[in-house]
Amino acid sequence: MQTAIGISFINVFIFPSVKNLKYVAGLVFVSMIWGGTFPLVKLSLQYISPMGFLTLRFLLATAILLAIYFKKIMSHRDALRASLILGIFLFLGYMFQTIGLKYTSSSNAGFITGLYVVFTPIFSYLIIKERITKRIIGALLISLAGLYLLSEVRGFNFGDILELFCAIAYGIHVTLIGKFSREKDAATLTMMQLFFVFLFSSIWWGAEGPYISLSPLLAFGIVFTGLFASALGILMQVHAQKHISPSKTAVIFTTEPAFAGIFSFVFLGEALTPMGIMGAVLILFAMLLAAVEKEHPGLE
Repeated sequence: MQTAIGISFINVFIFPSVKNLKYVAGLVFVSMIWGGTFPLVKLSLQYISPMGFLTLRFLLATAILLAIYFKKIMSHRDALRASLILGIFLFLGYMFQTIGLKYTSSSNAGFITGLYVVFTPIFSYLIIKERITKRIIGALLISLAGLYLLSEVRGFNFGDILELFCAIAYGIHVTLIGKFSREKDAATLTMMQLFFVFLFSSIWWGAEGPYISLSPLLAFGIVFTGLFASALGILMQVHAQKHISPSKTAVIFTTEPAFAGIFSFVFLGEALTPMGIMGAVLILFAMLLAAVEKEHPGLE
């Protein structure tokens, strides 16, 4: 019921155009999938290193998209440079996020990673010259207060710091997708950037000495994240951002840390303290405050 109300609010007040409803619904679905991956990845890392997990996850995602869109990809090879740039920042985001999950809780990782919603308007200003407002400055201050409370005033641990770097990388990635998705084919842009993430991860995994302990949970984690979170999820994101700007995309993605917290509680038994809950609420409020910004010209 609460999810339905949230979707209705977004659609009525932020996305009044009915024709964009399918893109809104698609991104909410992607946000839910991504939120669910936090506890799943944390459990999977018992059996494999972070770079090994990313290597197998993105190998599967790349293979799936290549098999489906091979002919289209071969006819849109002009997307190579844009895909490389996107792949670098997507790799950095997943690298920081996955390694960080070894040192912090799944729920903390979800909320801190979600701060890319605050960083996105900043990078949109720097990269595509969107105006930065007092609202963004206020959101940054609120989010910092939220992070302080979420860490229970003990200071960040190593994992929390890595998740913050992840949020910065994702903020750049969302901004660049908003730029490149209107110029390049969605399937080609998605497959190629996933391939580069696979390439960078495999080089790192090979250098550190591949380690893997086979288990049904690990197999499920790789298949779920590779098929749904990476291949399907990022393809849907790239396609949707042809029609929805980075700032409005960020509004929808504010639900991701909430989903992460719910799934982490259900599957891992992680629960925030009252102070942590207050910090999480402040972070969610900062995300919404930062995300509701003026659209790019020509977008709904």
